[in-house]
Amino acid sequence: MSEKIYGRKPALEALKSGNRAITHIYLLQGARDDVFNQIEAHARAKGIPIGLETRHRMDTMAGNDKHQGVIVVAEDYKYAELEDLLDLAQKKKEPAFLILLDEIEDPHNLGAIIRSADAAGVHGVVIPKNRAVEVNATAIKASAGAAEHVQTVKVTNLNDAIRTLKEANVWVVGADMEGSKNFFEYDFRQPVALVIGNEGKGLRRLVRENCDELVKIPMAGKMSSLNASVAAALLLFEVTRQRKWTTAAPPPPPPQPITYGYSHAPEVFTISSPEASPTPPPDKGFFRSSPDPALETPIEGPSEILEDQGHDTPGNSKGGGFKW
Repeated sequence: MSEKIYGRKPALEALKSGNRAITHIYLLQGARDDVFNQIEAHARAKGIPIGLETRHRMDTMAGNDKHQGVIVVAEDYKYAELEDLLDLAQKKKEPAFLILLDEIEDPHNLGAIIRSADAAGVHGVVIPKNRAVEVNATAIKASAGAAEHVQTVKVTNLNDAIRTLKEANVWVVGADMEGSKNFFEYDFRQPVALVIGNEGKGLRRLVRENCDELVKIPMAGKMSSLNASVAAALLLFEVTRQRKWTTAAPPPPPPQPITYGYSHAPEVFTISSPEASPTPPPDKGFFRSSPDPALETPIEGPSEILEDQGHDTPGNSKGGGFKW
């Protein structure tokens, strides 16, 4: 059996991973960029036939116009076994880190979750066989090709898988709005399997009861839940944060002056009150317009002193030239 993988990144990742055999590659006539060059180089290196097709022909082959000019014909997706995920964790010498999806129906949600799982370092994804979407071409494209690198397990009964994980000392934590604690309050440094419920119904009753712990995402707005892929990403990266990233808060920045639009601090002008003079002002009678007869007596006639110095005699021309 074979299936078609479409999209530039999914096609390139399928070629790079080498997880499944590829029998043929079709490229859009006239299309050329760096990704096309890489796809063609990988295909020629592996001896994979390449065909150039018209856009109409490729739309027909893909069943849609979302192929981005690339279609890969490959063998069916290979699902892993649950034990493979635990073996991978042991091989990497890491506590198990899995995500279980309880009847996720939208392939775009599945692809987005697988993409986040790859980025967060998950050892594998587990999906039920019935009433759930499988890893198809749409999910692979939505994962941007991450589905070619993340091991996915398809199980007949999700509750049986939960019991198997518990026997392997893996703690099973479900995301539910009725959780007893916020998701960031749980210790994810131990082996853990996250469980994300259906887009509309959430976790099924029996799955919820089989979980060791239920955690919730606090909501500050009017909505009571998040999209399944968004909720999964939050929990996945909380596990990564606790295990690999520092939790110390950065030091606060130094205080900065508030200028309110000034390019520099505005100048401040102050008006100070005049200081009291240590010397009191003179009396009003200090300023006189004529000699004080009690102290000075005008001398009539020319001044001898001034005449001796050869100066003209100053004085009042009307009063006869007096001296002070």
